[in-house]
Order: sequence, then C-alpha cells, then structure tokens
Amino acid sequence: MNQQPHRDEQFLAALSEAAVAAQREEIAFRDNVAREIEKRERARQYAYRRLSTAELMLAAARKSENEEMAVTAQTATLRAEFGWHGESDAHKRILGAWRPVALAVWAVVKPLPETTDEAEALPLPDITAALAEFERWYETQFGTNYLAILDQEKQEYPVVEF
Repeated sequence: MNQQPHRDEQFLAALSEAAVAAQREEIAFRDNVAREIEKRERARQYAYRRLSTAELMLAAARKSENEEMAVTAQTATLRAEFGWHGESDAHKRILGAWRPVALAVWAVVKPLPETTDEAEALPLPDITAALAEFERWYETQFGTNYLAILDQEKQEYPVVEF
C-alpha cells in the first residue's frame, strides 16, 4: 500500500510536466506569432509611408520648372513631412543624401523633349533603386529606417495673434 501513493504522484508529476511543457510551447508559439505580426505590421506601415512620401515628392516636382527648383521643392516637402523646423548637421546630411532620389523623381516628371527620338532615347531613372540606396545609407548612418522618423507625433503650435 505504501507504493500506491508514490506511483500516483509519479503519474501526476509526469502529467504536470507535460502540461507545463505544453504551456511553454503555447507561450513560445504565441510570442513568435506576435513578433511575426509586429514585423509584418511594420513592413505595411513603411510601405504606405514610402508610397505617401513618393506621392508628395512627385507632386512637389511636378510644380517645378527645372531641376534645382524640383530638388528644392522636394527637400522642403520632406522637411515639412518630417516636422523639421530648424537646421542641424544631421538634417543637412540626410537631405544631401536624399538629393539622388529627388533627381530621379525630377527625371521622371520633367517635360519630355520636343522630338520623339530624343524622348525615346532617354533612359527612365529608377526611383525605387535611388530610394533603396538612400534607405541603405540612412540605416547604416543611424541604425534605423528613415521612415521611423514619422513615428514621432508632430508638435502642434498654437496660433498666436499679436
């Protein structure tokens, strides 16, 4: 009779271990699923931010008459989008690195030459490649995607009347 409780305890201990192991597996699975959802959510956010930024850059460039005006307009639009009101060395470096993207955007939207032969001979710049290169540069410099700048809420300033 003394062995019966002992065998029962072993049986229950084995079931208890199995239950705890199953719980650990479930928690690990849920954590993994949560990380995967978070990763995909971030990818979606960045994809839509990239689209929105591209739309803003194209709109700014379309209003321009020449390359420098297009770069200036896009730079101003990017500064506004990021909520940058002051000048800093980091901002200057970032906007300098953005210039190839702005030039690629301008090359796509600028008016075509009058003759069809000239227009057909011009290669279409790859905005996506220029943007990817900028993103690589930014991540190397700052350790994060530039689109994370938009994570910060923009400060709203009260209107002051004098």
